[in-house]
Amino acid sequence: MLNLKKITRTLLVSLTCAVSLATISDGYASDQVVGGDAAAADVDEIRQLIYDMETAYEGVHDYTTIFYKKERVRGRMLPQEKMLLKFRKPFSVYLKWLSGKREGQETLFSKGWNGDKILAHPGSFPDVTVSLRPLGSMAMRGNRHPITDVGIGNTIRLIVRDFRLGQIRKDDVKLYDHGVSQVYGARSRCIEAITPERKVAKYYAPRAKICVNLKTGLPNRVQVWDRENNLLEDYGFSNTQINPGLGDSDFDPESPEYGF
Repeated sequence: MLNLKKITRTLLVSLTCAVSLATISDGYASDQVVGGDAAAADVDEIRQLIYDMETAYEGVHDYTTIFYKKERVRGRMLPQEKMLLKFRKPFSVYLKWLSGKREGQETLFSKGWNGDKILAHPGSFPDVTVSLRPLGSMAMRGNRHPITDVGIGNTIRLIVRDFRLGQIRKDDVKLYDHGVSQVYGARSRCIEAITPERKVAKYYAPRAKICVNLKTGLPNRVQVWDRENNLLEDYGFSNTQINPGLGDSDFDPESPEYGF
């Protein structure tokens, strides 16, 4: 971890370089860069922080979390959604919307079950349960990603992919260290990466800010911007419970706890 003197020095360097990035302030103090270009040793430390997420996730069999999602879809930033998310490997997911227009909606999906279709109901009149194709127009309405991409594991996969791609190519990926702060009530280390533009095998995230829960080693907030600095995706995971022992009933529409 960087000491306070070193963080102060890099902050002064960044100010003289006049790094300019957009500021958005919901969830952490700021999205403005507070550190300068990471020195060589710090680049290795940041990469290790990212790669260690894979190792941490290998020990996860199932989890529950409060999932926050805010996405730009067809050029419009949609309101934040708050959901209870249950996940069990290899890929079973249950979602229940906890607030907003979709409050009460429930969704179930398990690979190899229900013809690989989503089971869902709106939780309000007319409360009809339907089966949907994950990539179908109804299931994708208001979403940047299909349900098959939901969860902490896929989030880690996309982040690690970009970091490995930059390392293999020896690209000029700019890294910034936001230090340690409270993110969704958890002590977290936040870093930022800005990738160069590529015409072939493009990076997933032109600019991303990643916060890692220091207790679990897993990401608890990830934001992604486009090349014009427009926020595209903002995902959060709070109150994450690792390996609570989810069973078949947690992914059964007949469960008395559910309203399918």
